Amino acid sequence: MDIMVSRLRKTLTVQQRTAAFEHTNKIAMEAAEDERRRREEKNERLRKLRLGEAHRVTGQADAPNSEIMPEK
Repeated sequence: MDIMVSRLRKTLTVQQRTAAFEHTNKIAMEAAEDERRRREEKNERLRKLRLGEAHRVTGQADAPNSEIMPEK
């Protein structure tokens, strides 16, 4: 009988299962949001680098006497 009682005590109630599910779902949503935010930040950095590189390349053609030396 003691085995049955301990098993019953380990069983989660509906409210406990719901709370656990909501907590897990909240954590998953936060992780997805964090991943999305980091991806956007990375894309923004890459976009700025590409724009800077494009500006540097076009800036050389516009200003042949500039201090920027073309790469060989």
